[in-house]
Amino acid sequence: MRKNKAFALSIFLSFATSVSFSQIVNPSEPSSGRLNSPYSRFGVGNWAENRGINLRGMGGIANGYSSDHVINAFNPASYTYLGATSFEFGLSAASNSVRINELVTNSSTLTISHLNLAFPIIRKKLAMNIGYMPVTNVYYKTQDSSFVDGMGAVKNTSNGQGGLNYGFVGLSGGAGGFSVGVNAGYLFGSIKHSSYLNGVDSNAMNLRVTDISSKYGFSGFYFKAGAMYRATLKNNHYLSIGATTALKQDINTTLDDYMVVGTKPVSIIDPIVVDTISANYNQQTVLTMPQEYGFGIHFGKQSSYNIGLDVNYYDWSDFKLGEHQTGVPAYNNAYRLGLGGEVLPNPKATMKQYFSAITYRLGAYYGMDYLRINNTDINYWGMTVGAMLPFRPSPNSEQHGALNFALDFNNRGTLDNGLAREFTTRFTVGLKLNASWFQRRKYE
Repeated sequence: MRKNKAFALSIFLSFATSVSFSQIVNPSEPSSGRLNSPYSRFGVGNWAENRGINLRGMGGIANGYSSDHVINAFNPASYTYLGATSFEFGLSAASNSVRINELVTNSSTLTISHLNLAFPIIRKKLAMNIGYMPVTNVYYKTQDSSFVDGMGAVKNTSNGQGGLNYGFVGLSGGAGGFSVGVNAGYLFGSIKHSSYLNGVDSNAMNLRVTDISSKYGFSGFYFKAGAMYRATLKNNHYLSIGATTALKQDINTTLDDYMVVGTKPVSIIDPIVVDTISANYNQQTVLTMPQEYGFGIHFGKQSSYNIGLDVNYYDWSDFKLGEHQTGVPAYNNAYRLGLGGEVLPNPKATMKQYFSAITYRLGAYYGMDYLRINNTDINYWGMTVGAMLPFRPSPNSEQHGALNFALDFNNRGTLDNGLAREFTTRFTVGLKLNASWFQRRKYE
């Protein structure tokens, strides 16, 4: 028993202090319909795109965007400007290509991107939104080998899966062009990391398999606030300025971790003997979410066009995930810059002029990720295009439906210092419906 513990701990420590990337198992992995991203093994995983489809097509410029008929859950202050009840639902299909040295692997996935139902309570003064969105996602499967004294080559297969989700209710109110709002909801989910170590002991008599796993469970309230000012200018032009923030917040977290060693003679067909080295369940700890600040500005003409600029900053200095973070990289204070716009060629187009009734979108973004691995920053950039195809013209009418499309080409990471470069193509499609629900009408 004591010998088994020493064996397992020596292997565990040799891997726990390393943050270099392993090779992906093989080009066909994973087979579970998820994006295989080696960067998702750190922190709380890869951050999901939590902007609506229309905003994704414009480079994600969400802080200062408001509309009479489009929900912007990224800035809850925007709900006040809605002119009718709006329902939005989206699906996102993504394909990811990861390169590490000369090895390339491909994976793909299909997920729900967002769900929102927003409605004015007092038109242009008070509004509410009920929504859901993914926040982070984790999936990776890697394989590496290491040399351990007295054992020779030991194979390490690591994998992880899970993520965070957010269900919320948003409320906003304002007057005279000003608006403030807040999204208040529940952050929940789970993330599991596992490492499987395989080797033969020093006398080549026994095969040893070690399973080291940890599973985090998250549940807690989470809040995000926003403010916005929209000024009406001459000739139906407008200027919109917005800001958002999510302060440092602690989320209740439970941790289950265990280490199990299995032993089996190499030359004998016998069942494997399992020895539990350690097992700790339902440990109470905490996830401290980073602070977030955003600012955006938009200029446009009502029902014709708009162009905007977005800046987001993320303070990771107080980020914390439990007390069991051996071998994690450094966390950067991250940022994201976005630029984009949309144009509707003819707001009064008829069905015979359908292509003039489509809203066309274009954008780009650049940023630095929150991970710093092997003394190397992880940067990313992307280009986006999008469109809104109305079921019938007059997109600003109270009774209106449309299909929204967005295509995002994203490049992340570097091949320097043993790291990975990811190229992701993400296509999002969604349904948008507007109606005059929950509104009192005046009768003459």
